[in-house]
Amino acid sequence: MQSEVQATENAARATDNAAQATSATAGDDPLRQHLGGFQALEQEFDYQIPASEIRGRVPAAVRGTFFRIGPGRNSLGGQAFGHWFDGDGMMHALTFTESGAWYRNRYVRTPKYLGETAAGQIRYRSFGHNAPGGWRKNIGRPPANCANTSMVWHGERLLALWEGGRPWELDPATLETRGEFSYGGKLRLWEPFSAHGKVHPGNGCYYNHGVTMGLSGPRINLYQISPAGQLARKAHFNIDRLAFVHDAALGARHWVFLVHPLAMEGMAPFLFGLKTFDESVAFRPEWGMKAYVVSLDTLEVVRVFELPPFAVFHVGNCRERGDELVLELVRFEDYAVADTLRNVFAGGAAKGGALWQISLNLRSGTSALAPLPQLATCEFPQWDERFSTAESRFLYSAAILENGTPGFFNGVQRLDTEAGELAMHDFGPGRFTSEAVFVPEGEAEGAGYLCAVVYDAASDRSEVVLLDARSRQLEEVAAVPLRNHVPFGFHCGYTSRAFLPT
Repeated sequence: MQSEVQATENAARATDNAAQATSATAGDDPLRQHLGGFQALEQEFDYQIPASEIRGRVPAAVRGTFFRIGPGRNSLGGQAFGHWFDGDGMMHALTFTESGAWYRNRYVRTPKYLGETAAGQIRYRSFGHNAPGGWRKNIGRPPANCANTSMVWHGERLLALWEGGRPWELDPATLETRGEFSYGGKLRLWEPFSAHGKVHPGNGCYYNHGVTMGLSGPRINLYQISPAGQLARKAHFNIDRLAFVHDAALGARHWVFLVHPLAMEGMAPFLFGLKTFDESVAFRPEWGMKAYVVSLDTLEVVRVFELPPFAVFHVGNCRERGDELVLELVRFEDYAVADTLRNVFAGGAAKGGALWQISLNLRSGTSALAPLPQLATCEFPQWDERFSTAESRFLYSAAILENGTPGFFNGVQRLDTEAGELAMHDFGPGRFTSEAVFVPEGEAEGAGYLCAVVYDAASDRSEVVLLDARSRQLEEVAAVPLRNHVPFGFHCGYTSRAFLPT
């Protein structure tokens, strides 16, 4: 234990020095004001914030726990990781109480985190960089599980999710790592578990998937988890190539997979350790794009649609209107965003996509795609999840505004998909955010709040902000100031369970 702590302190000093240098180079450049949000947070905190320090008032309906996950560090031993996706996963939690709030954060103790922390340097192959030592140190080795992308609270378990491996279980109160989770051995080592499962409100099941190479070629594995957290059913279907299928849409009776032309282009250089996974992925419109519709009753493909090619990483809610499936997504015309993701903590400005809606007719086999109104480019679509798989009209997304510091997501927008009306909350110059999760209050759709982490570049601190999702401009109702910054992350979640210290 002492060696792990000492190694952590050594790594913290090296990373802090690099972070201070990065922050200093940001200066007054409006496209670099956000860079402090990529600094490492090596220290693990556990403290309470009294109500007297909270700006505004936390509504009585908000008494659960907000979770945020993302890379806690993007460099080690003075060397930057090759990609934002490579950072070691850190879970943050804020529990709202009558007297204030309780914050804590912990790194997920994966073998990558423990091994590299002890060594004080990069040792493992990752999504965007290979392990030091040339091809001999990388041949046949998959990228290490960072447990850094998303999270889910289901079946009385808190899981940290990645894209190419199994989930990691954490204690929901302390955030201590319980270990890699395999659903009692039913999720085998070679069966990856995606970062974007969906809970079906009708049956309480959690549906997740994973892209892998099977004996018959590339395929998407399907997993149905019971409300009690047991892996109840598994299935798979083949796809044309080893595509990067990050998310999927869940309807009342169907599951929709948008397989875009972003995939591995020749696996040999990657398998032999000559290229990183990131370098082996290509966007080729000529490969075409397909939407696979899976029946939730049988876990079999019932329709395949040909679509015009584009890139998509995150989808919104999916409604079923008779024979038609209607869903929203954030569309990118190509994979130019890859350069941003590789260089985002070295000065690259974030890029958002465009809101679109897709309709798939299961009877006729026809499809329709159309852009939706928006006030700014965006990512991370969210909605009132109580209405998942059912009719819903409000779509929320993190946006990039031209407010003087547009280097990263700096606002949250709401779209009424029925009326076409838009609302925007601008966090202000030098204040940056990511995904916002919906926290319900009343019974009607949209009755509640949007909860998000906001990083303030001037103070180099973060706060957890609540916005009124019903208000005309998504007005702030409360902000919980933290004593530390929260490094920019990917996804978040909320449960009505108030996990408190014992």
